[in-house]
Formats: sequence, C-alpha cells, structure tokens
Amino acid sequence: MDRLDLELYADRLARHASRLADELAAARLRLTWAALERDARAELGAGRSLLLESLGVLAHCGPSGADEALMTRRHEQLEALAALQVYVERRIEKVATGP
Repeated sequence: MDRLDLELYADRLARHASRLADELAAARLRLTWAALERDARAELGAGRSLLLESLGVLAHCGPSGADEALMTRRHEQLEALAALQVYVERRIEKVATGP
C-alpha cells in the first residue's frame, strides 16, 4: 500500500469521525431540548402544551432512552475509530520514512 492509498483511507476515517461527532452532538441537543420542554410544560400547563404540540413546537413525548444509548454507542465508536486513525497515521509515517 502506498502513501496516497493510506492518506485517502485516513481522509475516509476523518469523514466517518465527523459524521459520528455530528450524530453525538445532535443526540445531546435532543436530550437538552427534551429537558427544556419538560420544564416548560410544567410552567405552561397542559392546555398550552397541547397547543404547542399541535403546532409541532413541542415534541409529543419525552426522551425514550434511545438518545442516551446512541450517545454511548457513538462514544465507543469514536474511540475505536480514533485507535484506527492512530494506526493508519503510523503506517503513513512508516511509508514516508522508508523501511
């Protein structure tokens, strides 16, 4: 495998890492918004909350635990991906410096 192949592979890994980080950030944001909406419901009351649900402003239900599970998986996946990126970077350096 030559250096270009390895660098293209490293770029591919970086794109995967970026996608996973985006999904992680989105899950965290959904959890934050769900907490905000839960607090708002208590303040606004059932009538206003139903009106806001009908508009699509408030979510119909709270968090199901899926986002927490997704965040755990994405953290684990990002750690594994980082380990692979380190391995590929070492291979690129080895190819660059020669045998």
